[in-house]
Amino acid sequence: MKCSIMDLLEKSVINTATGERIGNLCDVELDTENACLCALIVQLKAKPGSFFGKCEKVRIDWCHIRIIGKDAILIDCTGDLKHVSPDKGLLEKIWN
Repeated sequence: MKCSIMDLLEKSVINTATGERIGNLCDVELDTENACLCALIVQLKAKPGSFFGKCEKVRIDWCHIRIIGKDAILIDCTGDLKHVSPDKGLLEKIWN
């Protein structure tokens, strides 16, 4: 199956180890020297009451990706997910 980056960005990410929907793909990490995709950056599901809060993201290494399907990306990650530096929340962007 061939897939563009834009197609990937529309997919949900599901952890098969827990059966949990982690969130949506929001970015990818590419190794330009070796011409390969290293990791996916996933925006975690919003927590209740976090409308103005910070956007939490995690990095999923390529070795944890099991299947990139038509509607979702299945990963197998039993340990803690690697958090990426958080984006500023909406209020922080307005006030800073």
